[in-house]
Amino acid sequence: MIHRLLSLMLGLMLLGQVTVMGADTKYTGKVVVIPVGEDDLIARARFEFMSRTLERCTAEGAEAVIFDLDTPGGLLWDTVDLMMNDLQKLKPKSFAFVNPRALSAGAMIAVATDGIYMAPTSSAGAASPVYGNGEQMADAERAKMNSATMSMARAVAKRKGHNPAVIEAMIDMGKELKVNGVVIDNKKEILTLDAEQAIMISDGKPLFAKAIVSSLDEIKKAESLKGELVTAEPTLFELIAIWVTKYAAILILIGVAGGYLEMQAPGFGIPGFVSLAAFSLFFFGHYVAGSLVGQETAVAVAVFMLGVVLIALELTLFPGTLALGIVGFVCVMAALVFTMSGWEMPVAPVPVPADGTNPPPPFDFSLATYALGLRNFALGMLGASLIILVAARYLPETRPFRRLVLHTAAGGTLEATPAMTATRAVKSGDEGRTVSALRPYGTVEFGETRVEAMVEGGYLQSGTAVRVREISGTRIIVEGLT
Repeated sequence: MIHRLLSLMLGLMLLGQVTVMGADTKYTGKVVVIPVGEDDLIARARFEFMSRTLERCTAEGAEAVIFDLDTPGGLLWDTVDLMMNDLQKLKPKSFAFVNPRALSAGAMIAVATDGIYMAPTSSAGAASPVYGNGEQMADAERAKMNSATMSMARAVAKRKGHNPAVIEAMIDMGKELKVNGVVIDNKKEILTLDAEQAIMISDGKPLFAKAIVSSLDEIKKAESLKGELVTAEPTLFELIAIWVTKYAAILILIGVAGGYLEMQAPGFGIPGFVSLAAFSLFFFGHYVAGSLVGQETAVAVAVFMLGVVLIALELTLFPGTLALGIVGFVCVMAALVFTMSGWEMPVAPVPVPADGTNPPPPFDFSLATYALGLRNFALGMLGASLIILVAARYLPETRPFRRLVLHTAAGGTLEATPAMTATRAVKSGDEGRTVSALRPYGTVEFGETRVEAMVEGGYLQSGTAVRVREISGTRIIVEGLT
């Protein structure tokens, strides 16, 4: 299974690299629209898509880029990276259309563009950093986070010619904003501007936005842009990456449940294939999404497979040792959580150099960085556990599952004794020996009679002495003799 996963991963990575870099539409001379919707700023794969789109716009000579914003916000540090790296390196002009919301991270993206326009009924602001799970920050942590965020946003605002006091008031409740002697935002509230407020004139310049417009075509007219409007669309593999990162917990659920069912019988069957496909898609999707680079993908897959091997050894060759299973589980968890989490930017002011480039930020470990990965892992394991419990309780009762377990576990072409005949051939208290491993079903020999039997809550190796503990309907339940 290991070589299958590695081979499939390598093929998908190579195919994904070719597909992601390709594009059907050239951006040369065009006005490229990047939609930013409600859920787009909470998906790292979407940020990677926007980053690649901006690179293409520069490489192919687009006339301009317009962010069509309708977002309540999203991931802070991914937004900062987009502001301070991708948008600073962009050669075409950039604009933001607040249509109708640019809140939190959306407001910060708007400030990082060359010009901002508001829809007639729109609002922008409320950019104070918060935890994604709704947990309140301590005062010291809040002050530190606000200071770092304001420093970065202020540097970008100055570079783009915007009023830095506006974005500061959007981030920090303690900042007051006055326009022409009138208090627009006091020190008890976080600034959020409506369309009319955003275009107020302050010191001879618009406070936040250039004008109120009703469409993208009006922005083109206002900026004298001649190129055709084209909407940037993710490629197939980028869509896969966005889907995978959004529903990673479901892939973990499918992979773990499929792996468990596969381990109930030797050989490689449908459950094993489903598990392999789920985890291959999981790692491939995160690779395309930018969570992992090539060498990190290889390391994450290797650690994951090591964990799978250790768990398999615990369940098959060394049941009850616990150490192998625990270490294996930790390896699997570490690989999956790391893959879903990526790296966090430092909580420290980072200046924007004159040439628009940033030095690599130092590494700053924070457990909060892995909150999303831990949550997805926990949800996936919980769902898989429920499926495993249902499978252990009900699937052995079904004829197809009994036939699958009997034939594969016996390892030969043994002709199964009909269930009713088998229960008549033995009785409670009879002693015999397992012919195959019981996981939980297998074949047991009582004298010259071989029957299908099961063990509850455990695993018995081939050649183990057993006793019939109970006969329930067509089920023969045995227990090991100690």
